[in-house]
Parts: sequence; C-alpha cells; structure tokens
Amino acid sequence: MSDSLFSNVTFVLVRPEFLGNIGSVARVMKNFGFADLRLVTPPKNYKDAEARMMAVGAFDILKSAPVFDTLPSALADVNLAISTSSGRRRSRPLDNLASCADEFVELGTKNRLAVVFGNERNGLTDEEVSLCNRKIRIETSENFAALNLAQAAGIIAYQLAHRAGAHARQPTEKQRVAELPESKQMQEIFEQLDLLLGKVEFSRTHNKRLILTELKDAIDRMNPNRREASILRGALFKLNEKLELTSV
Repeated sequence: MSDSLFSNVTFVLVRPEFLGNIGSVARVMKNFGFADLRLVTPPKNYKDAEARMMAVGAFDILKSAPVFDTLPSALADVNLAISTSSGRRRSRPLDNLASCADEFVELGTKNRLAVVFGNERNGLTDEEVSLCNRKIRIETSENFAALNLAQAAGIIAYQLAHRAGAHARQPTEKQRVAELPESKQMQEIFEQLDLLLGKVEFSRTHNKRLILTELKDAIDRMNPNRREASILRGALFKLNEKLELTSV
C-alpha cells in the first residue's frame, strides 16, 4: 500500500524564489520516501550551490525534477491536486491537514496526487488555487500562521508517510551475528569481580556466593559480545591493580 503512495504523490513548487528552500524541500521529501518533485518557473539557477548544499543527500531529486512553464502543465497527469495555504487571505475555510490525511493516503494508492506549494512571499494566486481540487492548511497558531516552504513540505510528507504506516521501524545497520566471548574470558571477569568485591568489603563471607551468582545472572542476561566482555574484563583488572597499589 505505502509503496504505491510514495510513487503516486508529487510535490509541486510554484514560482519558488529561494534556492535554499528548493534544496530543503528535496531533502525533506527524501527523508520521508517521496521522490517526485516538480518546479513551475523556478529561478534559472535553481540547481546552484545553495540549493545543492541544502539538498545534501537528495540532490538526485532536485537534479531530476522537471520544470514547467505553467501550473496546468505540471498537473496534466494528476488526478487530485491539493493546494496549501496558511488561510490568512482566503475567504473560504480550508480543510485541516490532519482531518483529511487518511483520505489522501487512501486515494494516493490508486491515483496520482499533487501537493501544490506557492511562492514563499505571496503563496498561490486565486487562479492557481482554483486549479486544485482540495485546499488545505496545516494547523498552526493564529499568531504566526505562515510556515517556511520546506517546513510545510516536511510536515505534509511526514503526515502522509505516518498515516500510511511507513518508516515505523528505526533504521539499523546491517544485522551481524554477535561474536560472543569465550567461557575463559567470562570466567576471568567473574574472578576479577569476586576479587574486587572482597577488596572493597562489599560482601560478607556468608553471602558472597549469593551476590556473585546474582551478578553473574545479570551479566548473562546482558548477553555481552566479545568486545564488551573484553572492556569489562580490562576495567576490572585495572581497578584491582589500582586497589592493590593503594593498599601497599
């Protein structure tokens, strides 16, 4: 389900002005798994250094973004166009993003959706908004409703990906089979631990075995790998060595 959503959703920037914003939008799209960026009359130097710097890791999206002369041409193959606005200058109320995100996710699995963003200074014109099927706002404070272009794109990208149930698992390095310590190495750890507890008078003779057994069980539950066991063994050796010197 989510795979088709990510291939069906496109982000359209209409008359973007600041190169940093264009690059940042490309980056945040890639953060959440989207790749289709379209630009309507961007600056001629929209792939220059500032945009590349802000698109770090996602310049491929910026580089492959098609450029259109008009919004209608950018939306020609789109089934549902969604305009974005802070709502300040709109006479009619807008849909809240949170209230329609699930619907967009469902529609996006079978249809091409476009989320349309206007110029950073003036937003979308009334004519451009009229070309879109749905009008939404991100629920922001009345005191300061307007969002930065890349911030708005990031919130919408997150909301769609989140509602689709994507990226819930944390990324991890390639799983490797742990190299466990040898029995001899673990035995040396417990011997050094036994010695240390005696030197600091932590345990009395009658409960010494019980404490060591409980500590051994705890360390076993931690399931240390070979390196971790080596570090613990070295630390215990060093502690006992220092205590030996100070007691002379």
